[in-house]
Amino acid sequence: MFVPYADPRMPYARKAAFDLGNNGAGINANNLQLGCDCLGHIRYFDGWHTTSSGDPLQIPNAICCHEVDDGILWKHTNFRTGNAVVTRSRVLILQTIITVSNYEYIFAFHFGQDASLHYEVRATGIVSTVPIGIGDRVAFGTVVSPGVLAPYHQHLFSLRIDPAIAGYENSLLIEESHPMPVQDPKVHNPFGVGYTTETQFVENESGHDLDHTVNRVFKIVNEDVINPVTGGPVGYKLSPFYSQLLLAHPSSYHAKRSEFAAHAVWVTRYHDDELFASGQHTMQSQGGQGIASWIRERQEKKEATSVRNKDMVIWHTFGSTHNPRVEDWPVMPCEKMQVGLKPVNFFTANPAIDVAVSTQDRNQSVLVNDSATATKGHCK
Repeated sequence: MFVPYADPRMPYARKAAFDLGNNGAGINANNLQLGCDCLGHIRYFDGWHTTSSGDPLQIPNAICCHEVDDGILWKHTNFRTGNAVVTRSRVLILQTIITVSNYEYIFAFHFGQDASLHYEVRATGIVSTVPIGIGDRVAFGTVVSPGVLAPYHQHLFSLRIDPAIAGYENSLLIEESHPMPVQDPKVHNPFGVGYTTETQFVENESGHDLDHTVNRVFKIVNEDVINPVTGGPVGYKLSPFYSQLLLAHPSSYHAKRSEFAAHAVWVTRYHDDELFASGQHTMQSQGGQGIASWIRERQEKKEATSVRNKDMVIWHTFGSTHNPRVEDWPVMPCEKMQVGLKPVNFFTANPAIDVAVSTQDRNQSVLVNDSATATKGHCK
């Protein structure tokens, strides 16, 4: 994760934290508290870190595992009989929290009963501030208290996805939805309501951007494994978090040190030593490290750059352009960001169809009526 700040004055212009690399996410992990950071039936896992002398360091309760109710999973009401079938969703969560100076970051994997996987990031804590004269205003920050300025900044994450969809050799498919032509004698669309999808495989290592105007979807598929229902390849699709990319100028060290922030989606061939989107030593970097440089160097050396039907890696850039509010002071409410991976023609039916339907005997909900008395409700 990269947190570039937008205060152009010295020395603040140098403020650019690579919080998950330079500060170390693991060593900053919180000791999670029972009944506070996680609720319900909880299993905790300790974390282990290595000190500078090589000794193991135990971090108690660094990760928690618990379930939460996530609303309705699926429902249908028979309009002829009025009978409804409702299944509620339970989500298994693996969560850890780190404190990096002024900020807390909450990272949670959400495993759904519909075979979906979501990765949620929440930012909270205290916004970084600098002094400002009473009554002064600037264009690149918010006065959150008299004499206290919270500069604008961004939180940019690069999520590394190493897929193995029915095997290690996968392809990236880009799908877009476009309206069908009208008044074209070759196309039957007399009412102008039809639309179709256009698909294209990504052949080589490259960067790509999101486009909601054509519902651009990135699918990770296995071309060698065919779904018996659709006749097409099995896969999972990326449900991205739409967000603004890096605002710093390409000539800035902010941009040179965060090549991943130039595109929302990257695809590269798998390499053992390419684990960090900005390279090994971000804060000391002069640029020339990271995803774009890896691709360029392989192209210049005439090395293989094909990613179709290969062991590949997908990188998704997402985050938050945080222009602080007064409501973020003195401690900010959580800012939520979520990325998903959802099956697309991977199964032959709804994978959650066998999840037990909801019943009042099990959920024991309570009805509160106008007379201030409580009665137990019931499901049809």
